[in-house]
Amino acid sequence: MENKDKNRFVQALLLGANKFAAQKHIMAIRDGFITLMPATIIASFWVLINNLVLGTNGLLGKYAWAAKLTAVGNQVYNAMMGILAILIAFTIGERLARAYGDEDTIFAGVFGVISFFIMLPATLSVATLKGKTVDVAAIFSQNETSATGMFLAMIASLLGVTLLCKFNKNKHLRIKMPDSVPPALAKSFNVLIPAFIVSFILALIEFIVEIGLSANIPDLIVKFFQAPLVGGFQTLFGVLTYVFLSNLLWAFGLHGTFILGSVGEPILLTSLQQNMDALKQGISLPNIVTKPFLDAFAWCGGGGMLLCLILAVLIASKRDDYRTIAKIGLVPSFFNVSEPIMFGMPVIFNPVLGIPLIITPMVTTTIAYFATAAGLVARTSVLTPWTTPTIISGYLSTNGDWRASVLQIILIAIGTLIYLPFVRFANRMQEV
Repeated sequence: MENKDKNRFVQALLLGANKFAAQKHIMAIRDGFITLMPATIIASFWVLINNLVLGTNGLLGKYAWAAKLTAVGNQVYNAMMGILAILIAFTIGERLARAYGDEDTIFAGVFGVISFFIMLPATLSVATLKGKTVDVAAIFSQNETSATGMFLAMIASLLGVTLLCKFNKNKHLRIKMPDSVPPALAKSFNVLIPAFIVSFILALIEFIVEIGLSANIPDLIVKFFQAPLVGGFQTLFGVLTYVFLSNLLWAFGLHGTFILGSVGEPILLTSLQQNMDALKQGISLPNIVTKPFLDAFAWCGGGGMLLCLILAVLIASKRDDYRTIAKIGLVPSFFNVSEPIMFGMPVIFNPVLGIPLIITPMVTTTIAYFATAAGLVARTSVLTPWTTPTIISGYLSTNGDWRASVLQIILIAIGTLIYLPFVRFANRMQEV
């Protein structure tokens, strides 16, 4: 009876996680961020180059021409991270329209951007040199268009494109064109009435909020949604909950970081954006937990810190099957590809190895959190590709702090010690 209950629990967990991962809006957020990943990595590397090489304290900082070259990196940064909210509104809208089977996914992406800007206030308060504040119309700041405004961009794009796709399915709202009209032009007219209705609804919402609450939607999003989420991730309890759930899903054969990424990525990228902005301004970095923080200190070798498992197997395992898989997975694991070990050993659905799979990242995250909070290592400010090898990733993500690489070595050693008794227990199980 107990085994049946256990199987039912596992099946229910798998079913729930799969449904969550396959939900249209969740998939749109996840895929939208994946689409923009190259741009965010490029922008992060320019921050690294400006500070580590060209900046005042960089390798070439003593040369005046090097300081002038930082303008090149700033241009790239502003063109990518500075409009990240606009870009994410487009990619989420386009991906969501695909999920709904909409014919014109490009216009859906465009409408996602339109929805975002409809939700923004029509005027912006700007401080003058004389210390006065004036309202200026038809301008937008990076505070709204960068990652800081990303939550509103996501919500507006999801809401606007969802309504658009729903109305598009109503044939009565389509303008029928003669067969002689080119298909591209006919498609544009088909979406005309639905787009008009949805844009009116969104503009009406913005108007009601502004008049009725004497506020604007971006401020409400930041106050009641974005700030609590970002702040929650900066607590040890918050980040450990995220790490625990990610690896719990891995233990049941589900890609935890991929499934929860649609929830965590916006928060972690917002935290990273705030750190990058602070670094550019030469002030203290506000956030400990960012995406590169978890990549460097919680996912060494992939989910579950599996590089530690490989080392533990090579040190203590007498099982030929484990040692063979560990040798095969060693090189991929250095580049944080964990699947050969996760599914080949296997670690998933393995009650012995599943325990350290969950515990180890929580321990390493805790140590890294306190080490960063104490100033023993720099806070992360550069988004490195997730395949960046361990030790190198720590150095790059902290803007060239060698102590982060040392911390990674220490964490790998600690993680290996955690895995060792479970590997030895697996040996005894085979002997029995």
